[in-house]
Amino acid sequence: GYKASASIQFVPVITSLATPTVTQKNTAKGIQVNWNKIDGAESYVVYRSVLSGSNWSKWSAIKKCVTTTSYVDTTVKLGTKYKYTVRAVNGSVMSGYQNTKDGAAYNVTPTVKVALAANGIKVSWSTAANATGYTVYSSTYNTKTKKWSGWKNRGTVKASKTSWTDKSVK
Repeated sequence: GYKASASIQFVPVITSLATPTVTQKNTAKGIQVNWNKIDGAESYVVYRSVLSGSNWSKWSAIKKCVTTTSYVDTTVKLGTKYKYTVRAVNGSVMSGYQNTKDGAAYNVTPTVKVALAANGIKVSWSTAANATGYTVYSSTYNTKTKKWSGWKNRGTVKASKTSWTDKSVK
């Protein structure tokens, strides 16, 4: 004889997804958006709103099919305010979204290093995404009064530069 066998598999149907909790922070490469992992999500869609004057733009999807819980928006401009939200996706089911009230301006303070050079003091720094240039400031220390002078603007260099040498030091 023949032996018949059958098996039944139950595949859970996703009818709703929890809403991700979103945070954002400035990095040298852009604004990093982070969110919590949502059970049942196959991917995520990252949305952005930009402040123009006193009004926020409509939410627009800037990255779809994200399979991690982090995304760096490298298209940001220095000094502009952005806010982000994320929706979890499974097939045709999408989660709700967290409507953040306040955004953050993209501003990054570069990491600065100072070293002696043959012809002065070399100041070097990390770059910031989409910077149009860097302004260099200096302050001098008075050994008699044991006080620092105020910051003096030494000029602006192109965005392609990551160092400047002060040749006027004594």
